[in-house]
Amino acid sequence: MMVSILSIVQLCSLCEALLSDISQPVSFQAVNLGDAVTITCHIQHVASRMRVWYKLTSGRRLQLVASTDTLYNLTTFKEPTRHFLVKSESFKSHLTISKTTREDTGTYYCGVLTLNNVQFGQGTFLLIKGTNLISDSVIQQPESQTAQSGDSVTLTCSVHAAQCAPEHTSVMWLKNSGYSAPEMIYASGYENNTCQWTESGKTICVYTLSLDDAGVYYCAVTSCGHTMFGNGTRIKIHNAGLIKSLDMSPTFIVLLLSNVILGLATLLLLRAHCKNHRKEATGVIYASVSPAPRISSCRLPPVKHNEDTVVYSDVMLGNTPEKKKRKKK
Repeated sequence: MMVSILSIVQLCSLCEALLSDISQPVSFQAVNLGDAVTITCHIQHVASRMRVWYKLTSGRRLQLVASTDTLYNLTTFKEPTRHFLVKSESFKSHLTISKTTREDTGTYYCGVLTLNNVQFGQGTFLLIKGTNLISDSVIQQPESQTAQSGDSVTLTCSVHAAQCAPEHTSVMWLKNSGYSAPEMIYASGYENNTCQWTESGKTICVYTLSLDDAGVYYCAVTSCGHTMFGNGTRIKIHNAGLIKSLDMSPTFIVLLLSNVILGLATLLLLRAHCKNHRKEATGVIYASVSPAPRISSCRLPPVKHNEDTVVYSDVMLGNTPEKKKRKKK
């Protein structure tokens, strides 16, 4: 009963997990059958006494692998076995599988338990090679495809499982984007009618991609306890259609018009400033000064002579005071 409650809490908390505090740096690992493998997990800024490892199987089952009490450095495994080993320290909790079997295939989640919260890492998908998981009887079409954003892309998976009854066969899609653990997209025919069983024992499943579903998709079939994978379909998404729609969107047009209006207003203000500067020039001042960089970008008007006086200003360097002469015309 306790395991079931923890499983429900885990599923509800996956989308709220603080990935910055719990990190599983390797999202996909492949190992030969019988070899050892270590799944790493780094924990930061999480004050928790209990740490756990969960496994999500291809049959949609969530299994508790091990739990560790860091206060006593005690690890308890769900099933008594020497198959698993957990090395837990201050900022890490690594799971080691000493001798892999085909049942070890799945997604492993590292997590911590607090009083009112459960936090998990991104997950690590473990694939056991050499177990005939990639089967010729699972055919995926197409092998690769490039699509524009907004286009509809359909993937087809054909499976021949005549020796197993349909109720003991489940089909799912596994998406590997490279940024996190491969995402399991379930497409069982009994749930959403995406799969059809034929009289010859052939199962045909169809999955339609959404806008930004780029990556490699694997068709995974669990038949009578055995899991088989297709060879994968690589999908590439171009965003040309998205950019085109953005250019014609009302938001883009409003932003463009506001920028044009702002530019025109700036030009009008500069023009008014230059006109005011011209009006202030009513005489000519002659001064023997050194050339200096031009301060104003506005051009001065032609010289205007005052009919009454002309002011001459001699600037003397040193301690000699300035002399000013005023001459009547």
